Amino acid sequence: MSRRLLLSLALSVLVVIGGCGGLNGTTDEGDPEQPPEDAPTTRGPVDGYASHPARIYVDESMDDWEDIAARHVDSPDDGRGVDLERVWIAHDAEYLFLRFELGEPLNLQEGNALTLYLDTDNNPETGQQALGLGAELAWTFGERSGQVVRNGGSKEVTHADLGFTSLPTVTSTTFEVAFDRSAVPTDEGALFEGDSLRVGLSNDGDRLPDADGGLGYVLSDADTPLDTPSLGTPNASALRMLSYNSVNDFDRGRSAIFLDDRQPSFRRIFDATDPGVIAFQEVYDQTADQVATVAEEALGLPGGWAWAKKGQDLVLGSRYPILDTHAIPGYEDNVSGAFLLDADGALGTDLLVVNMHPPCCNYGPDDGEPSRNAQRQRVVDGVVAFLRDVKQGEGPFDVPPETPIVVLGDMNFVGEAQQPQTLRTGEIVNTGRYGSPAAPDWDGSPLLDTKPRQVASPLHTTWIAPGSSFPPGRLDYAFVTDSVLEVVHEFVLHTPTLPADVRSAHGLRADDTPTASDHLPVVIDVAPR
Repeated sequence: MSRRLLLSLALSVLVVIGGCGGLNGTTDEGDPEQPPEDAPTTRGPVDGYASHPARIYVDESMDDWEDIAARHVDSPDDGRGVDLERVWIAHDAEYLFLRFELGEPLNLQEGNALTLYLDTDNNPETGQQALGLGAELAWTFGERSGQVVRNGGSKEVTHADLGFTSLPTVTSTTFEVAFDRSAVPTDEGALFEGDSLRVGLSNDGDRLPDADGGLGYVLSDADTPLDTPSLGTPNASALRMLSYNSVNDFDRGRSAIFLDDRQPSFRRIFDATDPGVIAFQEVYDQTADQVATVAEEALGLPGGWAWAKKGQDLVLGSRYPILDTHAIPGYEDNVSGAFLLDADGALGTDLLVVNMHPPCCNYGPDDGEPSRNAQRQRVVDGVVAFLRDVKQGEGPFDVPPETPIVVLGDMNFVGEAQQPQTLRTGEIVNTGRYGSPAAPDWDGSPLLDTKPRQVASPLHTTWIAPGSSFPPGRLDYAFVTDSVLEVVHEFVLHTPTLPADVRSAHGLRADDTPTASDHLPVVIDVAPR
């Protein structure tokens, strides 16, 4: 007899109340929610079973959750520490998605004890005993690790074992997470064995739900087609820009674009994407002239491009003439590079490009230095101050009003949310050093955060390192002055997720982006508004 049938028979002896969804069997608006057709309809963990097949994108925006009722609304201020407030659950054919809200912001990737429990066989007698359920997986976000418990055995697992992704990578009160439903983290088999599961959350002082048994959820059939960006340029007159941390191999003292074993992958990537402007980060030990040579001889980029380097590692290549460059002060050697291009042939005007690479990570401070968060904030403040001066006609470039501006790079935003907020809105923090805040777009509005998505994937992550304890994150950004520029197309290239026919059509291989770098190329096509 199947586990599903056993479950149905067991539930059939309970009193039928038909509740599922939010607290006490209602949505968070208080309206009764009908159970999915194939879900158990008797009272179970907790308030019945819900099912929400939906087209969810892990993109830091919650708009795609608007039509999904909160699965559970927790009692406010009912514990110590960070309050667990609400949780949503959804799925498609490939992923289990969760969204949850907390009472105060935290960095999900470190410094917290928040733990997610998944009872993936819907059997409270198996797995790790916690919150009144038997969890096959216990994942502690702040430790970036988990335990899979099966058949009396336990194994530590990583994000790569689970196909786990979470956003944002900065502090927030709301997070989205995704688990690959096909993940096989242990020799015991797939993590998601059946179509019914239970979910629970806890931290040091609160739990969700408060009652034992977790939240019941059914992985019903999901007909949620993915709107997949193409690699082609939909607007022939658009200017294609590509931002790429080409990763420096410190052992060999060279950026990966100079390594023979990686160059074929880079070449196929550039052939497939055909950019007109490339912003490289992590080219530390080579000059712009050396990059120009390797670009033409080994990477397949056309001869005659203009190349320039600013700061430690920021190189920009362009099929359009580079008219001027400037190093934007940040924190010590962590400067940003400004490049003024003659893009009249594409945009009818010059184009100002800012290439950035603030300091990574969150360790420190060391030897009296500011923390990495503080260092990143100074780099971001410096760029916003530069844009303010350019708009006021006081900067190093004498550009006319409404000159298009694009700010891109590996931003390393893994700490305070203030850093991306400053870059987008102009809210300078270190005003004593960098002057007054100013909205960066020409019309006094924020910059547009373009948020490109991976082709053939619902994920917006741009950095993937299976061997790191840190899960995939969105570290690479592209902002534009959308008062004068329209983003007509955008994508992040991750070759393992591309359908085989798409790879073949563009001359790509599945391992190209993992071979080239731990960062993914971020592509935007811009045109005059």
